[in-house]
Amino acid sequence: RRPFFRVNLLSIWNFLIYNCLCFYFKLQTRSRQMKDNDMSYFSFVLGEGMFSVPVTNVREVFDYETLTPVPNSLKYLKGVMNIRGSVVSIVDLRELFGFYPPDDLTGCSIIYLEIPQAGEKPFEFAIIADNVDVVSHLNMIPADSVSSAMLEEHRHFVKSVARQEDRFILVLDLEKIIEFIEKDVDKAGMAGF
Repeated sequence: RRPFFRVNLLSIWNFLIYNCLCFYFKLQTRSRQMKDNDMSYFSFVLGEGMFSVPVTNVREVFDYETLTPVPNSLKYLKGVMNIRGSVVSIVDLRELFGFYPPDDLTGCSIIYLEIPQAGEKPFEFAIIADNVDVVSHLNMIPADSVSSAMLEEHRHFVKSVARQEDRFILVLDLEKIIEFIEKDVDKAGMAGF
């Protein structure tokens, strides 16, 4: 009878540890979602979709101006622009996401972003948006509850999903986008992003 008792205690112990870990991870996820709901987000339109980034990453927004193209660059790297003395790469996320944007960029906006880097100067780049929306708090929902054929190939670029009235807003993971672009630039053998 003792070996049976020992096996049952071990099974019970494993069951308790498993449930405690599951509970811990659920709390972590819920805590992250609550933190995300407390933040303000800057929303903008790319193609047919609404996207958003934390407002703390948005440095400035202005109307589209002429860019200086970079020869032999990736299709979604539209060029560079001098913004307040800094040479900043301009990324067309519409191209990166496969939205087939129009060639005429007049009427578009430039969103100048800044990503903090541990112990280093913030990483700066800008994106082209078809239209800019508002700064607001967003009501986050589980990302797996929304099927987005819009970004199926680049699902890893979406950090979370929000719902605002009758529309869904995809909150972008800027760090993953930068990481992808840097790898793409390295793969193409270019001189940096």
